[in-house]
Amino acid sequence: MPSISSPPLSSITLISSPYHVGLHKSPSHRSRISEGPAYLIGASASTSSSEGLLPALRSLAPTIPIHMVEIPPVEDDFEGEIGRSFEILRRTSAAVSDARTGGSFPVVVAGNCCSSVGVMSGLSAAFALPAEGESEKEKEIGCIWFDAHDDYNVPDTVVSGYFDSQGIAMMAGESWKALVATIPGFKPVDLKKVVHVGMRDVNELERGRVKGSEMGVVWGGEGVDFVGGLEKELDRRLELGSEVLVHLDLDVLDVSVGKANAFACGGGLSEEDLRGCMRKIVERTVPLAFTVASFDPFCDSEESARRITAAAVDAVKIVVQRLQAKGLLVSSGAQRR
Repeated sequence: MPSISSPPLSSITLISSPYHVGLHKSPSHRSRISEGPAYLIGASASTSSSEGLLPALRSLAPTIPIHMVEIPPVEDDFEGEIGRSFEILRRTSAAVSDARTGGSFPVVVAGNCCSSVGVMSGLSAAFALPAEGESEKEKEIGCIWFDAHDDYNVPDTVVSGYFDSQGIAMMAGESWKALVATIPGFKPVDLKKVVHVGMRDVNELERGRVKGSEMGVVWGGEGVDFVGGLEKELDRRLELGSEVLVHLDLDVLDVSVGKANAFACGGGLSEEDLRGCMRKIVERTVPLAFTVASFDPFCDSEESARRITAAAVDAVKIVVQRLQAKGLLVSSGAQRR
């Protein structure tokens, strides 16, 4: 059976989801992660014209069109943060599905990291993956999730009430079951095909839930060989050439790089760790989409924000370069030839 990543893609779609719990800017927000997407893309006045994903991708792939899509706001149409957030996920799924079916590689730059629930659903919709219980296992999409936090909470375990701590549980169909079913293309992800890298800021209840699950974890901490740990988990869980969603929550980076958001902590990845992990991912798998999330560019110094942006840009560039080298992302002219 042909790979779901063929035929070759002929463009890149940068999808911006500039929201935190369904809102862009709000006085009630404790952080400014809803403003992270514009900064990362390079559309913010705070970002130098030579920085950001958009100029970097244009420079890297000058013959490949880059389409810009922004998820429209929903604050006047839905009830509360839960209603707004799920409508954002539905719209994200549609945007990702449209990109993939149109022959484009989706790079989703989001405020909240649960945006990847919509991204994975959009991939499932684009490839019409079999329903749960059907036999075509080769069509299952894996996920490599970088984050300082587990994101595996369910409403019964969230003491803080933080909605965005449930992304992996939602993606696996273990949380908000009725609402995730409203996301176009949603199929529960098999946790055996999920590798979480950099997890460290968890309480005992969260740690116990993770250890009792089937996901693979490269735990954070001082002196950890993140690249080697990721390689072992990929060998255990994903066949060579498996298709995956790459999710990068920027607080996976160590605070020595900079504080990506108010929840950043020590024991994380260096820039070289992140680059090494991305190289390992593209050696072993085929990324179908890339999510970058949870960046508050005003949480720390300007130097910190630029350093974190550069790390994120490098990660995306490594994936795009590999897709080009494999002939999976080509200019429209080259595809016609």
